[in-house]
Amino acid sequence: MHNNEEVLDYWNQPEVESMYDKHLLALEISLIRARLSPGAKILDAGCGEGEGTAAYAGIPGVAIHAVDFSETRLAKAADRLAGVTNVVLKRVDFLSEYSLDHDYDFVVSQRFLINLMDWELQQRVILDLMSRLRPGGRLLMLEGSQQGVDSLNAFRDMWGLPPIPVKWHNLFIEDLRLEVFMAKHGYPLVDQDGLGAYFLLTRGIRPALDPKVNWDSRFNEAAAGSAVGHALALGSKFSRLKLWCFER
Repeated sequence: MHNNEEVLDYWNQPEVESMYDKHLLALEISLIRARLSPGAKILDAGCGEGEGTAAYAGIPGVAIHAVDFSETRLAKAADRLAGVTNVVLKRVDFLSEYSLDHDYDFVVSQRFLINLMDWELQQRVILDLMSRLRPGGRLLMLEGSQQGVDSLNAFRDMWGLPPIPVKWHNLFIEDLRLEVFMAKHGYPLVDQDGLGAYFLLTRGIRPALDPKVNWDSRFNEAAAGSAVGHALALGSKFSRLKLWCFER
């Protein structure tokens, strides 16, 4: 198994991009943004290059603390957020000593926890993130779902397609294990969602018809449309990424 230092080294490579499928990235951001309130104080944990941060900063009256463990990612975020006055960037390694507030209305974890290569470490950081919320505050976790991986790969298998593996630097969440863990600690699951329609169309159906991967294709653009998502209404089914909302 790879360790967390190897993961940090990977993300510190300037040429690495956090998400090549920009249609998928936009859908992720939309899922999260719809659940953030005007005037909220937000911790963007593992903000990466700041794509999501920039979108959330446009919500009226919000104040955002955007943090990441990679200096390279933070430099990219600083370039993207130049001139934005309601975002404070800070380097934070959640596995070491650090200082952050304890009165956030929302904590956002967008493909951050999957970069911790051990479930025990993921649990530790999740509980710490929950402790940063005010009472009634919410942790919005948009993270890799092992259940989504398995269901999508089962669909691909029916078409004679090979499984899509989880990348070496990620450890996806076991859905039921997470939900049982959070319930045990008294944190109710108040909302959940996914991007099942987009994943099914672009990773399940299109490859069976056209093996060429082309993220900026017209097909992917159409699959990302809100009308398509509403028509199929798959939620988290077949979705390699799932949104969990837990309340303190």
